[in-house]
Amino acid sequence: MKNRIDELVKILNYHSKRYHEQDSPLITDYEYDMLLKELIELEAKYPMYKSKDSPTQRIGAQPLKEFEKVKHIIPMESLSNAFSYEDLYSFHERIIKEGITPEYVLDKKIDGLSVSLEYKDNIFFRGSTRGDGLYGEDITNNLKTIPYIPLTLKINKIIPYLEVRGEVYMDKQVFKKLNETAAQNGDKEFANPRNAAAGSLRQLDSKITAQRNLKIFIFNLQQIKGMTFNTHTDSLHFLHEAGFITNEIIRVSSDMSEIIKGIEEIQAKRHSFPHDIDGAVIKLNNLADRVSLGSTSKAPRWSIAYKYPPEQKETVIRNIFVQVGRSGVLTPNAEFDPVIVSGSKISRATLHNMDFINSNDIRINDKVLIQKAGDVIPEVIKVLIEKRTGNEKAFVMPKKCPLCNSDVVKMDNKAAYKCTGVSCIGQIARKIEHYCSKDAMDIEGLSTATVDKFLDLRLINTIADIYELKDKKDILVKIDGYGNTSIEKLLSAIEKSKENNIDRLIFGLGIEHIGKKASSLIADNFNDMDDIMSASVEDFVSINTFGDIMSQSIVKYFKNSDVILLIDKLKRHGINMKSLNYGNTVNNTRKLVGKTFVITGSFNEYSREQLKQILISNGGNVTESVSKKTDYVIVGENPGSKLSKAESLGIKIIKIDELKLTLL
Repeated sequence: MKNRIDELVKILNYHSKRYHEQDSPLITDYEYDMLLKELIELEAKYPMYKSKDSPTQRIGAQPLKEFEKVKHIIPMESLSNAFSYEDLYSFHERIIKEGITPEYVLDKKIDGLSVSLEYKDNIFFRGSTRGDGLYGEDITNNLKTIPYIPLTLKINKIIPYLEVRGEVYMDKQVFKKLNETAAQNGDKEFANPRNAAAGSLRQLDSKITAQRNLKIFIFNLQQIKGMTFNTHTDSLHFLHEAGFITNEIIRVSSDMSEIIKGIEEIQAKRHSFPHDIDGAVIKLNNLADRVSLGSTSKAPRWSIAYKYPPEQKETVIRNIFVQVGRSGVLTPNAEFDPVIVSGSKISRATLHNMDFINSNDIRINDKVLIQKAGDVIPEVIKVLIEKRTGNEKAFVMPKKCPLCNSDVVKMDNKAAYKCTGVSCIGQIARKIEHYCSKDAMDIEGLSTATVDKFLDLRLINTIADIYELKDKKDILVKIDGYGNTSIEKLLSAIEKSKENNIDRLIFGLGIEHIGKKASSLIADNFNDMDDIMSASVEDFVSINTFGDIMSQSIVKYFKNSDVILLIDKLKRHGINMKSLNYGNTVNNTRKLVGKTFVITGSFNEYSREQLKQILISNGGNVTESVSKKTDYVIVGENPGSKLSKAESLGIKIIKIDELKLTLL
């Protein structure tokens, strides 16, 4: 029976490749399904013969309750952007100044979701999202459903460990069909293929992901044990032989003008590709040069993304309306005839404030040009005054709030207008929405529309009321568009948010002048909420980057009686009020802030690039040369001249074991 199972696996994998990768099937879908059905039945009877490479691995596993976090060994960084050819030549000159004779590789920047794929002894064992660059989510089961990802490497040599990185995306035609089906079923449509791919990958039920026809291009070999490569192109050739679909190389050249010709070639074909792209990527081909240049705290120095000028479309503004933000500020928005821009349908754009409207003379019924800033945010960039007909109407800021009918006043020395209502439902809604957002308490399921609906039904009135929804489950499941499954997921996300570190809570409270980074710094410097609420302006000013305005803002906020009452309610609901970072020498990423390191020699446990990324991710700065400003020189085997220079300058010299024990 083992022979028949092995035979079916081989036949099905062959026909899957013909269908998905070569677009030339040799058997019908029905014939394939019958073979797959036979294999499923045999594997159920003889599980001991189930192969790691079996196509049944792609069907989908049991639904998860949540995704586990994965720490990236090497951070998944973003790329620096170039918006002009001058930016590219500046990048080229910086490479030259480092003493490198560059050879560049150019490829398309696929508009999808970056993922990491890890293999142990040739078997795919883990896949994760980029996340915040340091930590991602384990989406292995979902990635296994993508037929373009080999479950085992198609080579004879055993590779102890391999990590590759790629971009998961959805073809435009697949996206179109997905939205057509959603519309027929009365479900919410996705904004664009990228959002659809991201939503599909983050399904807790991998069977749903399996139905979405996702694809992947591998763009980099990140780590490998047992083999070495000199160039990026060599590594891609190996990955192709191992069974991966690699991103097409458009140009390989040392001449930046040739690379620019390739960029223009991609741009000319941009809208004919079956998938969306959001630029082109230029990177060094020589891998040793990449290691030499390293990275900043955010992006590699050896690569850059060229962003094409945003696509522009003409439309007509039909209305201008205001939205009330969480601080009460009224923001005017344009509502216009729907247009497709950069792959998604848009019909609204912010007009920022009255100064913007007046300086651009924007009126209702104006013909305007629309684009998406950074291919993401819709914006009005130009009024086509020459096309005016005389039917255009000027917009006037309302004197009363459209949501609570309170007076609207112009803020002193600012372009903004503000609602004076203390119980304005618009402000409450946006405060709750911000509290639930991904960077704050990350309560998935409490979207803008859901928050508005729950407020209308008086199910919630404050942030604290979110944690009482569990007692109203019988009401929630009867609301149109909601069922047991969606409500269970929502209540689970609410419950999980209680365990968040306090920095998310601080950010979620929406304190004026206190953003995500400032919230994290507060959590690093105070033990718990009681300490934060009793701290003085001077205590906050002592935090690096905090000034008087930020410090006064947070002290004033926590003296407000309504805030004191809110914090008390959140405590009683069991929300974590302690800092998980404060005093923790392992997780305190501020431990290396202000420290400058130089690395010399080689190391068994880490490559020099990996060690560099570890130092940077813990707040340190890494330079290539030793100077009086260097705090530590980390010495490995066969150190170079940097060691003798450090000794002559009296710089502290440490080995990897000492680094881990005393600094990390």
